[in-house]
Amino acid sequence: MDRADKRPAGGFSIAMPQVNGAPRPAIAAAVPSRLTLALPLPRRGVFHAFVALADGPPGATAAPVRLRVGVSDHRIYEGVTELILTPGTRTWIDLRADLSAYAGWKWSLFYRPDRITWRIVLAADATENVPAGVLWGEPEIVTDTDSAREYTARRQRLR
Repeated sequence: MDRADKRPAGGFSIAMPQVNGAPRPAIAAAVPSRLTLALPLPRRGVFHAFVALADGPPGATAAPVRLRVGVSDHRIYEGVTELILTPGTRTWIDLRADLSAYAGWKWSLFYRPDRITWRIVLAADATENVPAGVLWGEPEIVTDTDSAREYTARRQRLR
């Protein structure tokens, strides 16, 4: 997270919150916010995280928050998935986004997704004018064993 682009700059922290009695390491983020991570992606990659609304200040009114996961190559932004977190739901929600379109070989003379450093964008938007916070629990990009081996070899060649 040290090399990520954080907006707002002071709106993120690492925490170990408990949601419905289940602790998870998480990125606690203000709302609205955007966290952008630049990295090449593995074939058959899937972004995975457990998400939840953070506890608000005592006595504060809770409001829904829209979470978005997107991918950018500095020219365009493509939304991959979106989810609305509603107040009152005090549980971790499993969020997955298929990133397989952004790695691997494609039939094209010019488009080589394996050579692109993609920007993964995690965004949280307020749906009402109410302060809020969200938790991105255990965020990771997962893939199968063969794709992980190929990704490691490709990363070594690119260095």
